[in-house]
Amino acid sequence: MNNEPVFKTREAFTIVGIERYTANGIPDIRDAWHEFGNRSAEITNAVAEVAFGIEDYSRDFEMNQGGFPKYYYIAGLEVNSTANIPEGMKSKEIPAANYAVFSYQGPLDGLHNFFGFIYGEWMPQSGYSMDPKLSLDFERYPDRIMDMNAATLEIWVPIING
Repeated sequence: MNNEPVFKTREAFTIVGIERYTANGIPDIRDAWHEFGNRSAEITNAVAEVAFGIEDYSRDFEMNQGGFPKYYYIAGLEVNSTANIPEGMKSKEIPAANYAVFSYQGPLDGLHNFFGFIYGEWMPQSGYSMDPKLSLDFERYPDRIMDMNAATLEIWVPIING
């Protein structure tokens, strides 16, 4: 696994999916993915089959020192319209930004530690900080069906210099 990101610019886009607050940590994220898996076909305006996991730190965020941070998480698909959002699903617009894009391959259970590396080691030494206009990051899952012990995904972190 290469721990160095590539840098990309992405235009604004919108996600529709299942939202959960991570008060109970990873089980809440798993619950979002489980429901998303059962209901994703209801999202009629999907652009592609690529799934996204959005970590939204813009509201009710708690770092929870020594434990799992609390934030809103959306498991969803990119859409070209927010018309006809299925009942019980949420939409989230992601503004255009510059990103550090990290590749991750391995068990999904190791993802939390990889985020720890990004924010605890890479970012403080990189000369970049999270873009405060976004207050989020996201996972991009190119494979619709994945092996939970050998997942391949990207983590997109919006950045600014300094």
